Amino acid sequence: MSGYRVASRYAKSVFGLAIELKLVDQVYNDMLLIEQVCKNNRPLVVLLKNPIVRYDYKLKVLTRIFEKHIDKTTLKFINLICRKNRADILPDTSKVFIDLYHEYKGIVRANVSSAVALSAAINKDFENIVAKATGKKVELNSKVDESLIGGYVLQVGDDMLDDSMKNKLNALRRELKSRP
Repeated sequence: MSGYRVASRYAKSVFGLAIELKLVDQVYNDMLLIEQVCKNNRPLVVLLKNPIVRYDYKLKVLTRIFEKHIDKTTLKFINLICRKNRADILPDTSKVFIDLYHEYKGIVRANVSSAVALSAAINKDFENIVAKATGKKVELNSKVDESLIGGYVLQVGDDMLDDSMKNKLNALRRELKSRP
């Protein structure tokens, strides 16, 4: 069974437990922290994926990193996956849990990239547009990508709207090359 499928099963289990214990928001915040730590700490992920390193050492490392920052339920979950020699799925499990939480709460993630930083009002406009189109609450992530030259790229799930100058110039370049 693939690692992502295993991570999905564990995430669904811990999500169900979090709902049952009325700790879904706390465990969500814990999973956000785990995702962020794994994303910013490549040596930790390499350690978790290394089959030579014993599970008890992985558990000790994860406990030291997270014990003061996460709920005891999440810590017990980490303990469980380490004892089952599945510490390698922790980054994927956190991502799947976050997706489950967003689905449960009716939240959609949207990313907008632009050549310059967007004002709060423009970010709010993007949130409103996405909320109107999806009928869900929006969690908007805005970032600057100077290579776009101008305009924006909006991504919601698998859908992307590229209204950047870079894209328009590339389309024009392709059109001019195709002419005899």
